[in-house]
Amino acid sequence: MTQLVGLPKPRWRLRDPFAHQNGIANFPPVVATVLAARGITTRPQADLFYKPHLAADYDPLELPGMPEAIARVRAAIAAHETIALYGDFDVDGVTSVAVLHEGMKPLGASLITYIPDRFSEGYGLNFGAMKKLRDDGASLLISADCGISSVAEVAYANELGLDVIILDHHTVPDVLPPAVAAVNPKRLDSPYPFDELAAVGVTYRFLDVLYEACGRALDTSAFIDLAALGTVVDVAPLFDENRRIVTDGLAQMQRGLRPGLEALARVSGTAAERFNAETLGFAIGPRMNAAGRLAHANIALDLMLARDPLTARNLAEQLDHLNRQRQAQTEEAMNIAEEMLGASDDPLIMVAAEGISPGIVGLVASRLADRRNRPAIVLSKGSEESRASARSVPGFDIVSAIRKEKDLLVRHGGHRAAAGFTVRNEHLDELRDRLINTAAEQLGWEPPRRLIEVDAEARLGDLTGLEIKGLMRFEPCGQGNRKPVLLTRGVQLKDAKTVGAGQDHLKVVVKDGPITWRGIAFRQAEAELDGQVDIVFSLQRDWRGDGVELEILDIAPSFEGRPLEQQPR
Repeated sequence: MTQLVGLPKPRWRLRDPFAHQNGIANFPPVVATVLAARGITTRPQADLFYKPHLAADYDPLELPGMPEAIARVRAAIAAHETIALYGDFDVDGVTSVAVLHEGMKPLGASLITYIPDRFSEGYGLNFGAMKKLRDDGASLLISADCGISSVAEVAYANELGLDVIILDHHTVPDVLPPAVAAVNPKRLDSPYPFDELAAVGVTYRFLDVLYEACGRALDTSAFIDLAALGTVVDVAPLFDENRRIVTDGLAQMQRGLRPGLEALARVSGTAAERFNAETLGFAIGPRMNAAGRLAHANIALDLMLARDPLTARNLAEQLDHLNRQRQAQTEEAMNIAEEMLGASDDPLIMVAAEGISPGIVGLVASRLADRRNRPAIVLSKGSEESRASARSVPGFDIVSAIRKEKDLLVRHGGHRAAAGFTVRNEHLDELRDRLINTAAEQLGWEPPRRLIEVDAEARLGDLTGLEIKGLMRFEPCGQGNRKPVLLTRGVQLKDAKTVGAGQDHLKVVVKDGPITWRGIAFRQAEAELDGQVDIVFSLQRDWRGDGVELEILDIAPSFEGRPLEQQPR
């Protein structure tokens, strides 16, 4: 991996300098401080955080378009119409289709599934697929995790006699497609209290209403694991309703895994009792996504719907093999991108190369945005058009920036933090200039230093068993609910060695008082070290699953005296 030189060192900032004063009485001090830093300062708030099932349930009928969607689906089931379930090729789309299939089949629905090919069809609804599904006998199509921007495609489907229901969560355009219903919590007219559901979360609530309308009891144990998986892997924020979905889904997984997840657990070397949000995000999700990135997402869908262990094992082994290929291609593409960028200091990164597969542009964009701390767009360059994936940084709405330039684009869509588009090659240079200027207006020409928010400063040697237990109970952790982040100064560095295929990670042993800790610092092989170091870290299960180690987010020699800034109030 090409090493970057001259990148500024991260800043450390205390999330709430008064958190230690506002903590809940009689809680372990560090736990109380971290909770207060996250705005949790009373016992009832802590109860809801640690036990999300206690939270009030929202009414899914408040999701706009839900009544119309339910009425049309019930009519289709009653008339024995063929219903096409159409999903995106990522994990959120695959799990959404699987949830619909698992939930609607017991109601007597006649179903066919369709996931487009990333390479020949691209993202979202397309004209060819609409024609094929109509020819196959479908008279109703339910799109999951796509469709909210497909105005022309839905109009074409209507011309063919194919009604469309959209279950989506992407940013809503100015003009909605002419669908029977567009169910999306991000619609401006939505009174639903939570707008951060993943598509599989929208699908989950859709089934909730459908079963009630049919007078049937909904057994969520059949698919709550899929809802949790799609929510985590799509990086939906893990608070509010999403926290409950993921907590319930993980509990279901620990009671027993469906054949597909059990097979994936085996090939990834993960025991069911160790399943947490991180497992889903870094062991299960990448293997499932590898199908749509390198082959076809139907492999992942078939795995989630598999009933027998042998079929599941064969499909999981295919995904594991594809994932290894994906890892190798990503490393190669990163080297291409870094070589093309060199020492570029533009406030927005944009790289277009023929040697980067459209299946991995999102992964490369994510890595570049993280390493260089600025919005990144990576394009797979074709003969006439290029397909792009974009990832952002805090404070920059990437999908709005892209939408401003829609006159140059063939298609586009996404979220504030992640987006995609297709552009004709003759517009690439102009598009790059416009996007860089937009980034400069919002971020400035001098990209900010990466900021690590610290929940509390605490001595590593002072962490008691109760403190550790309380901090580990912040799970499920991820976007919107990061693991607790602590700063410890002046610990002894007893050992440090580089590890990993590219020798770009750092494995360390540190000691504070009588306690010795092991830790891993990802992509910090070049970190400056000394006998005494200051570390910013979180706690995580070790690879065996029976202990706790440090996940070191940043490390610096103690003599550097890097300040812990205070969040302005």
